[in-house]
Amino acid sequence: MKYIDVETELVDNNKTVPLTVSLCSLRDSQMVTKEFIDNYLSSQEKKYYNQLKYEARKVSYLLGRVSSKRALAYFMDNDKQEIFIDKGIFHYPIIKNNNKNLTVTITHTKYVGASAAVEEHYPIGIDIEVIDINHLKSIKSQMTEQEINLVENCQWEEHEGVIAIWTMKEALSKALKIGFLTSLKMYEVNSLDCDNNCIISKYKNFAMFEAKTFKLNRSIFTICYPNKCNLMLEYPTMENASNKINIS
Repeated sequence: MKYIDVETELVDNNKTVPLTVSLCSLRDSQMVTKEFIDNYLSSQEKKYYNQLKYEARKVSYLLGRVSSKRALAYFMDNDKQEIFIDKGIFHYPIIKNNNKNLTVTITHTKYVGASAAVEEHYPIGIDIEVIDINHLKSIKSQMTEQEINLVENCQWEEHEGVIAIWTMKEALSKALKIGFLTSLKMYEVNSLDCDNNCIISKYKNFAMFEAKTFKLNRSIFTICYPNKCNLMLEYPTMENASNKINIS
């Protein structure tokens, strides 16, 4: 498994709030040693992991747990195997032995996992998606006319913009901790500020949030955060991190 941690911050007026993004990649669970698993998974997590039958589920579970615990380790004194990540009623991650008032958000593709951790005063959400043209028709069918127009006027290629809109909605749904349990129209994006590799977006019905989206090789990564804050994370930092773990 390859991994890298990125330390950045939210700036809330004159307050600087540390935020950590952790990325990891893994293609085969057999490449992970028992010692590595012992170092990262709690006893409850190991029990669950050992019951998993399918390789894809094993990989995704490790991607989520390793990236989340690496993101949290910046703030916590606990060994990583002492941190237990549970699930809330709507499947958002909960840090069970959390005495630092932290929140963590998790996402993964088939071979890449990402997590971000910050003080729980600041709701955040992340999403990463592979740019797959086979999904464009279904995603575009769920976009509003305004969103389609925004993509057409953005300097990204259409297929990149469509996937980006999806990640913006996914990231918002995670910041709200409800996922897609309501109409996708509720998460409508109504503003895109685009450059070659980054988009700043805003939401029609959730004006208190904004999102920053990066194009990372053949993947799109988005982080959603309160719009009263400035997120200091920039494209060159994320590009360097993604290259080190070979995000495709």
